[in-house]
Amino acid sequence: MRRLVPAGAAALVTVLVAALLLGRSAYPVLGLADPGELVQLGLPLLRVLTAGAAAVTLGALVHGLVVASGPPSAAVRSVASGGAWAWAVLALGTAIVTVADVSGGFVAPGPDLVVGMVVRAAPVGWLACAVGAAVVAVWVREARTWSSALGAGVLACGSLLGPVVTGHAVDGVGKDLGTPALALHVVAATVWLGTLGALLVAPVSPRRSGTVATVCAVVTIVAGVLASAVLVPSVGELATSYGVLVLAAAAVTVVLLGVFVRRRTTGAGRGLVVTELVLLAVVTGLSVAMTRAVPPVQAPFHSTPTEAMLGFRIPDPPTLGRLLGEWRLDVWFAALAVVLVVVYTRWLRRVSSWPRGRAVSWYAGCALLVVATSSGVGRYADALFSVHVAEHMLISIVVPVLLVLGGPVTLARRALPDEGDARDRLESVLDAPLLRGLTHPAVAAVVMVGSPFAFYLTPLFSLLQPLGWLMPAISLWFLTAGYLFFWVLVGVDPAPGRELPHVARLAVLIASMPFHALFGAILLAADTPVAQTPSTLAADGGGGQVFVTDFYSRLRLPWAPDLLADQQVAALLSWGMGDLPLVGVLVILLVQWHRATAAEDAATRDLLAARR
Repeated sequence: MRRLVPAGAAALVTVLVAALLLGRSAYPVLGLADPGELVQLGLPLLRVLTAGAAAVTLGALVHGLVVASGPPSAAVRSVASGGAWAWAVLALGTAIVTVADVSGGFVAPGPDLVVGMVVRAAPVGWLACAVGAAVVAVWVREARTWSSALGAGVLACGSLLGPVVTGHAVDGVGKDLGTPALALHVVAATVWLGTLGALLVAPVSPRRSGTVATVCAVVTIVAGVLASAVLVPSVGELATSYGVLVLAAAAVTVVLLGVFVRRRTTGAGRGLVVTELVLLAVVTGLSVAMTRAVPPVQAPFHSTPTEAMLGFRIPDPPTLGRLLGEWRLDVWFAALAVVLVVVYTRWLRRVSSWPRGRAVSWYAGCALLVVATSSGVGRYADALFSVHVAEHMLISIVVPVLLVLGGPVTLARRALPDEGDARDRLESVLDAPLLRGLTHPAVAAVVMVGSPFAFYLTPLFSLLQPLGWLMPAISLWFLTAGYLFFWVLVGVDPAPGRELPHVARLAVLIASMPFHALFGAILLAADTPVAQTPSTLAADGGGGQVFVTDFYSRLRLPWAPDLLADQQVAALLSWGMGDLPLVGVLVILLVQWHRATAAEDAATRDLLAARR
């Protein structure tokens, strides 16, 4: 453990020096009162310590999940749980000090402190982080299987995002790119930092740890470059305080990359690991220091209402050409599609033969996912309810059908060796009680057909839409719900649990079809737009001062149609784009049923012939 001390000291010294040099210059720009030196210096130090505790937690989890063989050991789970408890306590302390930072000084314990922690976005982000870390601490202590520990790891990564989605990346031009880029950067850098720490204190597989470090390094650097390009949009703005910190972090990252490449190519010992860990800790300290400066993209405040709410302009109404041609990358789903393509392709290369139609279906599903989220459809989906509904119809029906017809689980089972950790971990996930429950036909059907009603026909849509960083999570929910539903009905892979007979699958599909028409009919008959439900959530993501009653009206698009008329278009799109693909699914199901029956008949004939 003593080998970790230099890295911790380097991060603390870096952020302290940077905070002293920055001084209190950011407070007047943000319109905040000076909270005093204790808060000015204490907050970044607390954030560094919190990042270190998060790195210990994720480092232990990654060590147990990926690097070591078998399920995570009791020692690994103990370290992860202890790190998560420290992370939770430090995150709670950071939330309290953050209230002081935005309030001009410490607030006495009591109702005022509680109010300060729940009405401002930044403290809420740290509170969410603290709660998530506490849940991880309890969860990982009791995790006895690989799939359970994986769930704790996913929650730990999600807990890191609370401060990110309430920080400076969610304001200003380009926030639709900057927020996910910064989120990926933070998660990858934290895992990289934790993996290096685990490499020093525990015996690991060099190949596996090297693979994890390589992936984290690539994601950290690429996402960091994208986030920096958004937050510092011009070369001239590199002379600002924020720009200087970006340049310093870039310079250290270049040296860090050189050390990393040398360690990976030469297989050198712990000396290079310590050097790499110290350099990465310095980059972490500089990143924390950036939170104390104002990004040039936010100063001066000259964005239009559309840019302030979406991160980009939409000057013209949608046309077929613009829907297909005006692309703007959706970082989350583009990254997901890349991962799906890379993993599937690696498995495909390991098998001697695989039906071409399955591979084409998988790649088409990944391509359509990118088109639906990054083309003009995804761009206008943020500004028009009708396009938003069309995007979700593609994501929840067409894309999942293409993906389940690709047979990824069957391919993985053929590609992975029968004896080995990878195969055991795959089976552990497939046998997880949660997945078995979600793939029960009744549950999958209710989630699939009920999600549009629960999301659009309740105040939930209006409450969540101003929080733009949550919309990719909603899209992911629809994608997952669709995948689980169609996996049960027409998936090439056998679903967990007992296989459903084809006649029962047909009954479930036919029973679900009228609900899309019913949803469309409700939208069509409504006399008020669903997007006009009053909301009391903060829309600025940072200061917590802007409250909205109608998201689409606040965009102030001169070409925007009447909200009710646009909702009626959305109703027709929901009806058509919901039922027509399901007719195609019905055909696929009938073909599969016919083939299964023919195969059973052929097997019966062969058995009778053998008995003769």
